[in-house]
Amino acid sequence: MSVATASSVAAERTLADRVLAAIPLLSIFLWLCIVYAIEAWAHGTPWLFGDELELTQLSRAIADTGHAARRGEPHSFNTLWTYLMAPAWMIDNLHSAYTTVKYLAVIVMTLTVFPAYALARLLVPRGPALFVAAASGAIPALAYSSLLVEEPLAYFYSTLCLFLILRVLIAPTRWWVIGALVASVIAPLVRGELAVLPFVFALAILFLLWRSEAAARWRSGWSAWDWVGLAVLIVGAAVILSAFIGHHSLEWLIATRLYKGRILNLGLDAAGALTIGLGVLPVVAGLAALWRLPGERLTRELSAFRSMLLAAVVGFGMYTAVKAAYVSTVFATYTYERNLIYLAPLLFAGTALWLERRRVHPAALVASAGFVLYVLLSTPYDMGKDISYNAPGLAILQQGNRYLALDPTGAKIGLVALLAFSIALLLAPSLLGRAGVWLAFAVAGAVIAWNLTGELAFASASNRASDRFIDNIRRPLTWVDDQTGGAPTLYIGQQMKDQDSEWLLEFWNRSIKAVWSLDGTAQGPGPTLTPDPRASDGALSHDPGYPYVVEEKGIEVAGTTVATHLHRAGGALEKWALIRVTPPLRLRSSVVGVFSDGWAGSFNSYTRYSTEGNRAGRVRVVVSRKSWGGPDKAGHVTLRIGPITIGDDKQPHVVRATETRRFAIHSKQEKIIVLDAPGPRFRIETTILPTFVPMQLSPQTETDARELGAKVTYEFLPPRKAAHK
Repeated sequence: MSVATASSVAAERTLADRVLAAIPLLSIFLWLCIVYAIEAWAHGTPWLFGDELELTQLSRAIADTGHAARRGEPHSFNTLWTYLMAPAWMIDNLHSAYTTVKYLAVIVMTLTVFPAYALARLLVPRGPALFVAAASGAIPALAYSSLLVEEPLAYFYSTLCLFLILRVLIAPTRWWVIGALVASVIAPLVRGELAVLPFVFALAILFLLWRSEAAARWRSGWSAWDWVGLAVLIVGAAVILSAFIGHHSLEWLIATRLYKGRILNLGLDAAGALTIGLGVLPVVAGLAALWRLPGERLTRELSAFRSMLLAAVVGFGMYTAVKAAYVSTVFATYTYERNLIYLAPLLFAGTALWLERRRVHPAALVASAGFVLYVLLSTPYDMGKDISYNAPGLAILQQGNRYLALDPTGAKIGLVALLAFSIALLLAPSLLGRAGVWLAFAVAGAVIAWNLTGELAFASASNRASDRFIDNIRRPLTWVDDQTGGAPTLYIGQQMKDQDSEWLLEFWNRSIKAVWSLDGTAQGPGPTLTPDPRASDGALSHDPGYPYVVEEKGIEVAGTTVATHLHRAGGALEKWALIRVTPPLRLRSSVVGVFSDGWAGSFNSYTRYSTEGNRAGRVRVVVSRKSWGGPDKAGHVTLRIGPITIGDDKQPHVVRATETRRFAIHSKQEKIIVLDAPGPRFRIETTILPTFVPMQLSPQTETDARELGAKVTYEFLPPRKAAHK
């Protein structure tokens, strides 16, 4: 055999060996993709509003025009993910387009197994590295792959950047350095939070320099005052850095200046949720890997990894804590584990070090276990919820509550027991000799199983939420597009503080181009408008000239009804109407101040701008508390009817009351009042004081925290003579 032939055979054998070696990793990727694709297939509709709607609007606008926009209004760059999703939205069939986007998200997020494996291979042999890949691809947050959120690309990209950074820290060559720098600079374009990665890169370099032999020799001659000076220098640098970040970030400025306590508490809550989701042991082992083992030979790989792990914990931990504290001041208090999930591959890599060496530093184990014990005992478990969308790690406890009647006390006992068992497992292999290998193998399988169970629990809860949304909006979901053929359509509503149904309608019907409310309650994402009606005929300002309008119950637009669609709002079936507009855009009548379930607060109104034949008539007003059987708190009702005037706020008001009625309304009571209209254009204003809060009057049975007056309905009737005939 010639030398050339021998070389060819050797090359072919090498290629075949590489293919065979890749099969386990490819199998992990393939099987996880199949699981997540099934979950995505069963996920019928978005439900995490308005996050999913905003990304959809931006991505669809990119697909249509090449530029990001929300409801037609140009928008600044948000994330590269919207551009990757955009081609899928070019598919005409919306169901197919949505399915394509979900499958794309599944593939992209599951691709994390490859950089996770590559990162681990810098530290450990192939077997433990496969564990890191499988575990990183099985964490509960992988259920985000069924949702239209930023995590699918961000989780993969963050892991890729961490691999590149570690590779550079271990062996900095020109092209690897360029690759890591470019990837870190691009990271904020993938997701804003990943602006942390350049900071992690820089901080990891500082930590690595600090661990170097040269730095150790330099420190060996330091006096106590030298150490004090270093501490002062670090504090000063931290203050300057915080001031710099605060100058460029309002969230950082507010949280760090006014809510320092919340930063710590909410940051630890997020760490607790992550710990639970990962199965406790990986967090204990991962943090313990920061310490050098007794007698361990110091290597560049281990020093680099420890430097990067510590930098990532500081960077992602601070971002998560500050964001959670800020959001608690402007919206609500959540456990923001979703901002910490990027640490998972590093913690699994730390666990892989234990799997390889089967030893852990005793002092490190005590320290990390003490931290984990604290977060397990202090983290809110949210077990009364079906899903905590910002904390996927809690899903396994919520599933335990749902199917096993597990309560928070039982969960706390179980988690503490799991921590104690984890400590025993981490110590046992060093005492078992060769049997420790099989124990480590079993631990790896158990960790993956725990994570995948949590992922399935989170995905199941997410799919249930999706199913409930479909039940509320009812099929066919694309009924507006089916009727309009894609012609521009306006949505007009009122009392839209709970806008989930409208958001869902907007997602499934691309023809809806604008969203208005008559009372200023319409929400984004994207621009909204409160039109100004004209007193004489109800013509609305800012008429976009759209041929169709979707109107809510209580709103009557001049035109022809093309279709109606039942949906569930506030527990009751309501009806949307699709109207072909008779130009110009104008109202025939409108009810403002009544919630979707019929209840009103302290004030509501009925305005009539035109009647058939331009004739006056009567209005039947029903004021009811029949559905409230709790403690009585009488409401004093005042009805005023009169001609319309437009006030300084450019909204209709009663110019002078032609008739006023006053009465009291009590629990389980209903009153019917018929008022004579002063002409074809009039308005009724209803005031009910005081209001009551069901949750306050019946805290054991009620969860409604609204301030309610009564259920109020209005019905226009013909004049008395016409009724007599």
